[in-house]
Amino acid sequence: MSVNWDAITAVAEVLGVFVVVVSLVYLAIQVRQNTLQLRIDNLQGTVRGTLDTNWYYHRDPAAFDAFRHGIAGFDRMKPKEKALFHSILVDLAFYLEMIRNLESSGLVNKSGREINERFLLAVLLTPGGKQWWQFARQAPPMPPAAMDYLQMLIDTQAEECPPITELQPWFGNDGD
Repeated sequence: MSVNWDAITAVAEVLGVFVVVVSLVYLAIQVRQNTLQLRIDNLQGTVRGTLDTNWYYHRDPAAFDAFRHGIAGFDRMKPKEKALFHSILVDLAFYLEMIRNLESSGLVNKSGREINERFLLAVLLTPGGKQWWQFARQAPPMPPAAMDYLQMLIDTQAEECPPITELQPWFGNDGD
């Protein structure tokens, strides 16, 4: 009995192709799972950063007062309060820019960006937020693309977004 090496070679080639296809399918599944996990991790990290900033000015009495006074009138604030208000808004703006970049990379969905946009825009629409924005346009605390994006939000969505004092009325309350 003679061995048909051509048949054995053909079967081996078919098996080799099958193994390659199975390996590629496995790798595609792994890449997809890793991408989904990255999205989840990035969203959690971004939300955590935003929450930490929000918690800071909601829980720290000095930050709360600086934020409340800042949205009422940035130009009337004392220098230390201005610096604190400025720092909070820059943090929020950088979080938004980071989320935009993660979204454009496919690592965060648009709802994360929309929530952060709405909140920051709601702050920028207050009297103090408008004054701060004029200050920020004179001495940009962020890259030009981020500044331009915020200006675009102000120009296109201001009419649809209530100010932060309506979304979170405790910031408009003059009483302690």
